[in-house]
Amino acid sequence: MVTPVPDMKELIAAEMKAYVSEDKGNFCEELQSPYYEEPIIQFAEANDPLFEQYKTVVGPDHATPQEAFERTFGTGSFGGGTVVSVVLPISETIRKANRVQKARASREWALLRTFGDEYFVRSARQHLAGYLIGLGYRAVAPLDTDWYSIHGAAGGPVSNWSERHIAYAAGLGTFSINDGFITEKGIAIRLLSVVTDLQVPPDVRVSSNLSHTGNCLLCSKGICGVCITRCPVQAISKEGGHDKIACMKFVYGEESRKWAVLNGGEAKSGAGCGLCQTKVPCESRNPMRTAR
Repeated sequence: MVTPVPDMKELIAAEMKAYVSEDKGNFCEELQSPYYEEPIIQFAEANDPLFEQYKTVVGPDHATPQEAFERTFGTGSFGGGTVVSVVLPISETIRKANRVQKARASREWALLRTFGDEYFVRSARQHLAGYLIGLGYRAVAPLDTDWYSIHGAAGGPVSNWSERHIAYAAGLGTFSINDGFITEKGIAIRLLSVVTDLQVPPDVRVSSNLSHTGNCLLCSKGICGVCITRCPVQAISKEGGHDKIACMKFVYGEESRKWAVLNGGEAKSGAGCGLCQTKVPCESRNPMRTAR
């Protein structure tokens, strides 16, 4: 009897779903709720030409998967592989609490920002890399190695490894007018990724048939803009898109740090905001599914 070869994509997806479901770091005792619901996992080919284009689209410092891999394993160590991208949908409990907010993030969102984002997302990245290593492959989570934010860009800070752009390459969704990322589970999400020398078939990038903002109702059909009215500092507009500098000052500024501590989080994390990701048509779904 021939033993069937395991589908590596299915194995990895099952492992991450189990981790998100079972790990205690994804559960807030105070809220009696997980921070994140069941994830979506997809795969991009590491040599996809799109990654090279990100040096123009995002910035010249944005790493390709090969560069991210070789920073850890050495020049010439990469002979091809895969980027695993994971969507973590924010739980209904936290989203519901943030819907009623008008001036700043809810207590629930502030707790998410510290314990869900700073701690659990990091542990999930490390778990995925460790799982792949345990299977006999080399793997690295770029945000845990040589990540930095570039603040000299005229339009505001940019990252040398953008999880949203990685998710786009993996076919997980498209961008929004507010610079968020709209997936099949909506825009109220967090993202993580790992580069590995495991080679599996990439997922189809359906969004390649659309614009890079194809899931955004305002960008695609001009019939929304709710996130614009939700922003407490008017950092989003139909004409100008997302003012990253105004947004950053509000989300990470002194008042946000104070609000984080007041609500049980940590000052270094800030309280976040998330108003433009909640009480909007794309909060927890792809709005284009019903708009087409």
